[in-house]
Amino acid sequence: MIENELANAPGVGAEPQASFLMILPPGWVRLPVRDEHADELQVLIEGIVAETLPSSLPRDSTEPWRGELRKRFRGVVREAQQAGATAVYFPTQAVNGLVVPASLIESEIEDDGLESADMFLESLMQDADSSATQETVDGAPAVRTVSARTRLQVDGDWPEVTNRQVVYTIRVPHREGRWILMSFSAVSSDSVSALLSDALVLLFDALMTTFRWTDVPGSDYSALELRLQNINSHGYE
Repeated sequence: MIENELANAPGVGAEPQASFLMILPPGWVRLPVRDEHADELQVLIEGIVAETLPSSLPRDSTEPWRGELRKRFRGVVREAQQAGATAVYFPTQAVNGLVVPASLIESEIEDDGLESADMFLESLMQDADSSATQETVDGAPAVRTVSARTRLQVDGDWPEVTNRQVVYTIRVPHREGRWILMSFSAVSSDSVSALLSDALVLLFDALMTTFRWTDVPGSDYSALELRLQNINSHGYE
């Protein structure tokens, strides 16, 4: 069963964006970061805050926490916007008291036109290490890369953590020179959380199998209804 459907459609007056949809896990949210989506972002944040801290709770004790949540979400959005992203995804619900240590950044870039798409993908393969693989995402050529970085937490006595990053660079078939980047990060601090990180990477790869273009000129599947039928036929039971 599909838990969440994402439609990344261009807004009026906005720079063109590739249109696609993708399944999200339960408890995850996608927050758009571009200025033209400010109203949508406001509604989404208020919805998350209301679900996390419902109005039935005492206002005096919960209002400061609501303010902190709004501040946190807007901080995440601001960082993603400064990094050139189009949207940021992350879990908002705890699982057995644990907030899943993972996030996803969605970006759209345009190449400089100095090399063909095949050459661009080949350069990604050469620049990356042996973890780079060629993929196909809903018929579009792509490259999947994996990297891991260990860094020291300088605040307090936090231990070193490893940031596992998986990136899909996908050619947009109906917009010449356009590329979608889906960059997933999972953090671990020990061997136990590393196993969780491995599982989260598997989850992300599974989510990418649900990625579907929704606006492909000249394609038999250009109609959104047909695309939804296709993704539903491969949805989770």
